[in-house]
Amino acid sequence: MKLTPTSRPAFVVAALCILCGHLPAADAPTGKPAKTVRLLTVGNSFSANATRHLDALVKAAGHTLIHQPIVVGGASLELHASKALAHEQDPQSTNGLYSNKQSLKQMLSAQPWDFVTIQQASFKSHDLATYRPFAKQLHDTIQQHAPKAALLVHQTWAYRVDDPRFTVAAPKVGEPAKQADMYRLLTSAYTTIAAELGAHRLPVGDAFYFADTDAKWGYQPD
Repeated sequence: MKLTPTSRPAFVVAALCILCGHLPAADAPTGKPAKTVRLLTVGNSFSANATRHLDALVKAAGHTLIHQPIVVGGASLELHASKALAHEQDPQSTNGLYSNKQSLKQMLSAQPWDFVTIQQASFKSHDLATYRPFAKQLHDTIQQHAPKAALLVHQTWAYRVDDPRFTVAAPKVGEPAKQADMYRLLTSAYTTIAAELGAHRLPVGDAFYFADTDAKWGYQPD
């Protein structure tokens, strides 16, 4: 059996909940007091995919999730940091607003968030240089406007083994030539940045890679 695009997000979220312990797993023991967890995710389609079934998992465990996603397709850390800076410099400008007409500052201040996540765009995730200084800028913005929230660095995942970028005869210097290279480089980058920020790394990329390279369950090109 292969992991399909539909089943993969569920696997990753389950791994996220169980491995990290920040949110209860669906088979958590009953009889304990219900919890409410407030989560703000600053990311792109990868954060949307990884949290697709999160609310259902939390409800199944008898708890409540308040989740505010900030999703911009293909968005990098630089884009989110630039929007935060634009709003700080000119609160009247639309450059610092998202599609809901709110700024990152406004959304950070809207709830007493327990956790805020940030992530890099997948196509830049292997390159540590693209995380700086933007991850730190977002860290500082989050600390200022949601000081009680724990910052989590949400590791994205390597592209599928048959992705077109891995078929290039001569990849550019620094570009991953295969899935294993992309996984190794992005894992190193996320681990380094999380350490610099004093934050926990959510090992979603690890879960994807372990599943995708499993001899029995991993994806096999036709």
